[in-house]
Amino acid sequence: RHIRIRNMGRKRAKKGKAARNALANQSAEAKEEAYTKAPHSFVFQRGRVGKTVKELVMDVRKVMEPFTASSLKVRRKNVMKDFLTIAGPLHVSHFIVFSKTDVGVYMKLICIPRGPTMTFKVNEFSLARDVLSFQKHPDVESKLFINHAVMVTNLPSDSMENKLMNVTFKNLFPSINPSSVKLNNMRRSVLVNYDPETKSIDIRHYTMRVVPTGVSRTVKKLMRSKLPNLGHHSDIADLFLGQGLSDSEGEQDGPHSQVTVPQKVKDRGVARNTVSAIRLKEIGPRLTLQLIKIEEGFEDGNVLYHSLVQKTAEEVEALRVARRKKQKIKQVRTQRQEANVRKKKEEKEEHIKKTLEGMKKKKQEMKDGDDDGDEDDTPEATSTNLNEHSDDDDIEYYRQEVGQDPEPEMFSRSKKRTREDENGAEPKSKRRREDKFKTNRFSKREAVADKGHKKFSVKFNRKQANGDRKTKKMTMGHNKMNKQNKSGKRRKKL
Repeated sequence: RHIRIRNMGRKRAKKGKAARNALANQSAEAKEEAYTKAPHSFVFQRGRVGKTVKELVMDVRKVMEPFTASSLKVRRKNVMKDFLTIAGPLHVSHFIVFSKTDVGVYMKLICIPRGPTMTFKVNEFSLARDVLSFQKHPDVESKLFINHAVMVTNLPSDSMENKLMNVTFKNLFPSINPSSVKLNNMRRSVLVNYDPETKSIDIRHYTMRVVPTGVSRTVKKLMRSKLPNLGHHSDIADLFLGQGLSDSEGEQDGPHSQVTVPQKVKDRGVARNTVSAIRLKEIGPRLTLQLIKIEEGFEDGNVLYHSLVQKTAEEVEALRVARRKKQKIKQVRTQRQEANVRKKKEEKEEHIKKTLEGMKKKKQEMKDGDDDGDEDDTPEATSTNLNEHSDDDDIEYYRQEVGQDPEPEMFSRSKKRTREDENGAEPKSKRRREDKFKTNRFSKREAVADKGHKKFSVKFNRKQANGDRKTKKMTMGHNKMNKQNKSGKRRKKL
């Protein structure tokens, strides 16, 4: 019995290091899988749009954080195909493209890779800095953009275009499971409101915060991390019973904003399973959009809907036939280009193969020639062979031209005679006598330097030469002055 009591009183043993690492790896794998499954987006501009539209692009990237390329750089040379090739490895599912014309600003919402492509006209927009400039206490933190925003929309599904818009906007953000979601991660919301009268779409961006209900404003101030100044109060009761304060002051909460919080939340004063209120504060940007058209595929399919142009069934069929014809021509052209590339590649490989075989053959011939003609490789033998071949050719040419054999004295096969010593060796080359040649300009100086066993070199000094010229001019001028003075004295005497 005593042993059992001791065992019951023991604490549960901690998990080992391997078990903890396994749990950490499982959680990391689950996070990575959730990240890859979440919809990602590229937000960029095309063409010349101006500074304000570029700033709007950066604000929309903030809205789409963290599943967007926040530091994406776009150049003028980039085409849509470049973005499409990168989109696959990065798990990108949507493109949000802004452009500007003389008529206005447009936004394209493209689903990757098969479409559809929706074109909206931006009727009105406000930047995030403009929205925050009107607020007394703007509430924007970097931690807000760690987790994705919550999409709230009232788009109807009464028509084909509205149904497509509803599905596309909902798929921009990851879906939420109410049973497993963490309330501390839900800090932002994106509201998409549809106006049936004007058929326009309003997009707003808010921060969410949970506050306790049934508490006066003074008590809420005490709940903050930064307490109010109590220096001019003798008692804390003065803060509650002071001038113009009551229990119900500033109470604006109602059943429309009250919720029961089932989890523990970081906000101060909010307890678990209590009724609290939700506060929304706009952080921008604002967008007012109007749908223009919907296309199939990636920017080049059939037009499913157009708000400005209405076409008959015959016109739609004619456009479809023309598009099919264009696609066939493009397919034939691509096949021809691929065949030409393949043919050039084969020819290149064959050429390389032939050159390698020729090089091997030439090397083998040179090797065989070296083995066979080692004895005849001397310069005397080669010269005699050349003389014999040249004489034979001359005799044959004379026979063809004249019609008879030449006289034996005409083409003598005599070799150039070389003097030989009695022993049979060739004479040595003559030595060069230096005393016969003229000495150089500085031969005397060199001779003096050789006597002193020192190297001597003469270099041309431009400054020294200019100085010599100046001294010459000065001496010439001095001589002229002396002559003039002497001539003047003579005249005086006369």
